[in-house]
Amino acid sequence: MALQALHLSYLVSIGFSTLYSLINMNFPFTAIVGQEQFKLALLLNSIDPSLGGVLAIGDKGTGKTTLIRSLSDLLNCNFVNLPIGASEDRVLGHINLEKLINDKSEEVQIGLLAKANNGFLYIDEINLLNDYLMDVLLDASASGKYHLEREGISKVFDSKFCLVGSMNPEEGELRPQLKDRFGLSVHIKTTDKLIDRTTIVKNRLAFDSNPIAFSSQFADEQKQLALQITTAKNKLLKVTILPSVIDYCSSLAVANAVEGLRADILLVKTARAYASLYQKDSVSTEDVDAIKDFVLNHRKNNTPPPSEQSQNQKEEEKNTPPQKPQEQNETAVFNPIIPKDKIQFDSALDIGVQQSIQQNTTKNTLDRRKSVGQYLAKDQFEVFNKTQNETVTQQIIFLLDSSGSMLQEEVIAQAKGIVEKIVRNKKASTIQFSLVTLFQGEAVTVLEKTSKETTFIQALQELKTGGKTNIVAGFKHIKNILAQAEAKKIDLVLVSDGHFCSSFGLEEIIGSYQFHCKKINELILVDTETGIVQLGSMKQLSEALNGTYQKLELEL
Repeated sequence: MALQALHLSYLVSIGFSTLYSLINMNFPFTAIVGQEQFKLALLLNSIDPSLGGVLAIGDKGTGKTTLIRSLSDLLNCNFVNLPIGASEDRVLGHINLEKLINDKSEEVQIGLLAKANNGFLYIDEINLLNDYLMDVLLDASASGKYHLEREGISKVFDSKFCLVGSMNPEEGELRPQLKDRFGLSVHIKTTDKLIDRTTIVKNRLAFDSNPIAFSSQFADEQKQLALQITTAKNKLLKVTILPSVIDYCSSLAVANAVEGLRADILLVKTARAYASLYQKDSVSTEDVDAIKDFVLNHRKNNTPPPSEQSQNQKEEEKNTPPQKPQEQNETAVFNPIIPKDKIQFDSALDIGVQQSIQQNTTKNTLDRRKSVGQYLAKDQFEVFNKTQNETVTQQIIFLLDSSGSMLQEEVIAQAKGIVEKIVRNKKASTIQFSLVTLFQGEAVTVLEKTSKETTFIQALQELKTGGKTNIVAGFKHIKNILAQAEAKKIDLVLVSDGHFCSSFGLEEIIGSYQFHCKKINELILVDTETGIVQLGSMKQLSEALNGTYQKLELEL
């Protein structure tokens, strides 16, 4: 009892306001050990908010949230942590129904986007956030404002914040279109240095034991860094950017095969922020080299170039007579003529499966029964919400012919390119991909129900080719995948030249599909057959099975 009285007297002596400050103290930014690249990326965004935020990719438990909170505390700005399950009302804002009914007054409850204005908005596991909210966040971050239009109100809120998202690729990838919207990215790994790990533990224990004493040790460093950031902000637009630096940035973007010009612009702007941080008067190529990975890592195209042997083979076959173009489906989604060096696709690629893109959303809807019951019981209106999880799942199964007949004229390479493009455009944490290959007269399930784009593409590039095409064995393998499938919509993409084993007639192949693949919602057939004389088996199969037919034409 005496000890409890002592504790109570201590709390009274320091005052409750001081106690509240102690509870809400943040770990000093300059005391954080490691994660230097993440620190630098955040500092550059603080200097130039137009860079577009930071995407942190990597391990959990590495102090990402602590780091962002510490920086917001250092800069004396807002910090908002947006939960994955947040409703649209909570993110954007809404009319306060309790005030409207009880007090007859119209009051707008501001959302998390408005609360994050002039600060940091952090989302952990951002790859699991539903696509609609993700688009709203990115648009608000880019424009610095957003419109709230609902329940008879129309208001514009400022939302100039630094968007920081973290994700673990093992839990699902982020769509490339969304990745590109993040200005910078960093890869975070748990440190394996013993001295760093022990220092982190000691610092954490010391801070938890006495936050004021621990923070005072870094007070001078904190003030110095805050002054450095403020000075860099004021100097930013005065930093000179030479034409040679712009040329260098564009050459880096071209060398890394990035799409669009966003990378070129961000390389220049990020290098300028870096130069300003270190009080330089002009941007140099060394400054660009220091920050280039931030801009390029999540944008560069890692697809390997065609081999020298493939190029030589293409040159030898230059004189092959062009084949007669066949009749094209009116709904074709990629150009019929494919350039020699790469495959070109229409922006609406995905071979008929674009309209069924999967999304995972969480909605908080009004619980009318509970709200009305509360009003009748107490004569006071209070809103009660009920959470509804809506999961629209999709699985795409690729049946890829990698037999010997696909080796000619680089058909297999371009067939792989089609599959890879679909996966890159369709990837999301709730879309699953399976890959079955037809090889040496057998069918092999290479991957089953994976959402990892990198894993899928790596397996695709390592496929072996040769032998005959046993399409019936492929359908049997697909039946095994379908037996364990949980997706509501399952599509099958068959990529082949139609040169199936002679032991199977067309009727037998049709019967095999109808028996083994009953759960398939949509069948897409990509015909890769080449040559002057063509069998047209894929076209016949498509007509018999009511599938979507696409013809891949080659220009040699």
